[in-house]
Amino acid sequence: MNEKIRNIVFDLGGVLVGLDGRRSMAAFDALGCEAVSEYIRDHRTEDLFYRIELGLITTHEFCEEIRQMTRTTATDEQMVEAWNVLISEPTAERLRALWALREEGYRLFLLSNTNDMHWQHCLPMFRRQSAEDAGRAGVDADALPFERVFLSYEMHLAKPDTQIFSEVMRQAGLQASETLFIDDNEANVKAAASVGMATYWNRRIDDWLHSKALRARFKGDCVAFKVQRRFAPFKESSRFKGDVVACDGTL
Repeated sequence: MNEKIRNIVFDLGGVLVGLDGRRSMAAFDALGCEAVSEYIRDHRTEDLFYRIELGLITTHEFCEEIRQMTRTTATDEQMVEAWNVLISEPTAERLRALWALREEGYRLFLLSNTNDMHWQHCLPMFRRQSAEDAGRAGVDADALPFERVFLSYEMHLAKPDTQIFSEVMRQAGLQASETLFIDDNEANVKAAASVGMATYWNRRIDDWLHSKALRARFKGDCVAFKVQRRFAPFKESSRFKGDVVACDGTL
C-alpha cells in the first residue's frame, strides 16, 4: 500500500460508468418531452434535476412534474427508462481495477451526485460485473468493491458543496491528507482540494486507469493502474501537471 494515500473516493458518472446525454435526449423526445431534452442538452442542474439529486422529491414527483411541464402522457416507467439510457455499464477492466486496489489494502468509497433512478439502474450492473472478482476476494457475489457508498439523494448534499466531503470523511473516519478523490468535474475536484484531499481530475472516463500521473504515484505492476504490484509515493509533483489539481507535494 502507498505510504501516504490509504483511501480512494471515486465519482460514478464519467469515472466508472459512461454518460451519453444524446441517448437520453432521443428517448425523451420520443415521449414528447422535448423540454427535458433541453435540460440535458444544456447540462442544467437547477430546479427539477437539482431537487431529485438532493432527494427533495420522489421519482413519482419527478415524473409528475415532467408531465405537467410537457403535457406528455408517458408513464413513470417510460420516463425512468428514458432517463436511465444515459448510463452505460461499467467495464470489466474498471471493476477489476477497483477490486485490485481493494486487495492492495486501500479503502474504497463511492461519492456521487445522483438520484434513486440512476443508482437502482447502476447497482445490478456493478454486481453483475463484480461477481467473479468478489468471489476471488472471498466475499459475497453481490458485494461491491466499495466499503461505503455515499449518494447525494440520500445525504441531501451535493458536490461541489464542501460540506459533502467533510461529511463523507466524518462518517467514514477518513483523514483528508490520506484520501485521494477522483472526479470528472473540475469544480468538484477543486472543492475536494479545498478541504485538504488529494485529487485527480478525470477528463476522459478511463484516464484514471492509464494516467501517467497515477502510474508515477502508484508505481508497480498492479492491475489497478497498470503499474507495479507494490505502490510507492512519487515525490516529484511536477510530473503531475494538469492531472492532479490539488496536492500537498506528494502528488
